[in-house]
Amino acid sequence: MKKLFMLGIVSTSLLFTGCYDQSASQDTSENNSSQKLELSSAAAISTMEPSQAGDTTSTLAMSQVFEGLYILGPDDELQLGVAEEEPEISEDETVYTFTLREDAEWSNGAPVTADDFVFAFQKIVDPQYAAPNADVLFDVIENARQINLEDGDIDTLGVKAIDDKTLEFTLERPVPYFKSLLAYPVLYPQNKEYVEEQGEQYATDSEHLIYNGPFKLTNWSSTNDNWGYEKNDTYWDKDAVKLEEAGVTVVKTPSTALNLYTTGDLDVIDKLSSEYIPSYKDDPSFEPVEQFTTFFLKMNSERDGKKNALDNENIRKGIAQAFNKEDFVEKILQDESSPTDHLIPKGQTQSPDGKKDFTEVADERNDYLSYDPQKAKEAWEKGKEELGVEEVQLDFLTDDTEEAKKNAEFFQYELQENLPGLEINVEQVPFTVRVDRDQNKDYDLELAGWGTDYRDPLTVMRIFMSSSDLGGVTYSNEEYDKLIQATRTEHAGDVQARFDDFVEAQDILINQDTIIAPIYNRSLSTLVEPSVKDLHWHAYGPSYSLKWAYKE
Repeated sequence: MKKLFMLGIVSTSLLFTGCYDQSASQDTSENNSSQKLELSSAAAISTMEPSQAGDTTSTLAMSQVFEGLYILGPDDELQLGVAEEEPEISEDETVYTFTLREDAEWSNGAPVTADDFVFAFQKIVDPQYAAPNADVLFDVIENARQINLEDGDIDTLGVKAIDDKTLEFTLERPVPYFKSLLAYPVLYPQNKEYVEEQGEQYATDSEHLIYNGPFKLTNWSSTNDNWGYEKNDTYWDKDAVKLEEAGVTVVKTPSTALNLYTTGDLDVIDKLSSEYIPSYKDDPSFEPVEQFTTFFLKMNSERDGKKNALDNENIRKGIAQAFNKEDFVEKILQDESSPTDHLIPKGQTQSPDGKKDFTEVADERNDYLSYDPQKAKEAWEKGKEELGVEEVQLDFLTDDTEEAKKNAEFFQYELQENLPGLEINVEQVPFTVRVDRDQNKDYDLELAGWGTDYRDPLTVMRIFMSSSDLGGVTYSNEEYDKLIQATRTEHAGDVQARFDDFVEAQDILINQDTIIAPIYNRSLSTLVEPSVKDLHWHAYGPSYSLKWAYKE
């Protein structure tokens, strides 16, 4: 989801676990009479309607209270969720038939049925709902594209309820990442009867939702920063859930988060501010979490129908080469993140022969733009000459937190120092406002990111297609679109050709058109009170899972 990390992201998924000692955890947790956690969050929930999800905070919350056919397990492997067992798959790998758990229920006592999944998938592609992630099903589920873009019959979507507990998917063609996709929070089931009964009130607050996951949401509304979770006693796997409740507090000031942690008011800081990382790196409570998430600078060339200086390719290339990525990671982030020139995170995707990482192959085939002040200045001066200007003014959109301000000021200084005549104005707004402005392309420059929702390059490369609004940037390139579309259609079953398409498309996006300038792959720095056990962090999908967590 977008996983827009606004960032923001990624996002959103699943996996299987083998080494979790449930019995030991049960014994220990029962000795603690107060099974409650307090966690921080850098941002508020923007929506709890799965079909409308576009940011990581929202999908993280959804993954605690809803459940799809699969979930992301402790070791980032697929585990069965609502699905009773692995699906029956047709010989041509285009029909998947799932049997749902008999004991899967909603928190109002209604059974989770195949119709709940049919309804949810139909909402994603039905154009009346304008779901931002509709394209995730294009060329995957039969007729999804035609229904969404050509006003096709919604009943022709390749998702059918054979009976209450039997769900059938018909695909356009074999899709290697299909199971992973089914753990994506935007595809969580929804109970049609309940949704229609609630009308416009549905998902506006925690009282107008029902839940089929480990927890129920509490004390949340669309205007409230903080929220909570309480154990869902109707959850089919409730015996695995040790926590009785959890509270989440949005903390925008790093010092406040640390004070709350040191005084015992927080058990978990979900993102430790960079200024405190050197002091805590050797502390037992410090947990770095490598994630398949890339942060990048977005350059938006049109606002309110008016072109700006970023419409010039050389201006964009000047900016892309004018900031020191290593300095940003080492001096500003001060964590274990790593600088990158790529959109696809290192470690997410391997070459078809399994011998090289995607980023290695991409570097071998193309020359990537990186920090080079001289080349940056040359491109910049050429761009100004082409525009006939000596000065350029741009707005830098960011969140209203201290850390976001510090990050933006780094780029403000670097770019103004290396690009003569450039003036940058930093605009700080609340996270939810930034999400809205991003989607409306109401900015010039923005530091954003995208987390991996499912393990395939398509998870992020699709958002920059002309047909997608998720990228939140003015961009259209026919060749890029063709390459990405080929990975879904004619090359879907050819792993080498599909891999090559992604490599070529990334070159177009970054080196040729330079719509984004990659900066770093994130390592999330967290503080977890040592008595907290089995709070599992993830490299992709939701940042963490509370399902197995407990206090010793």
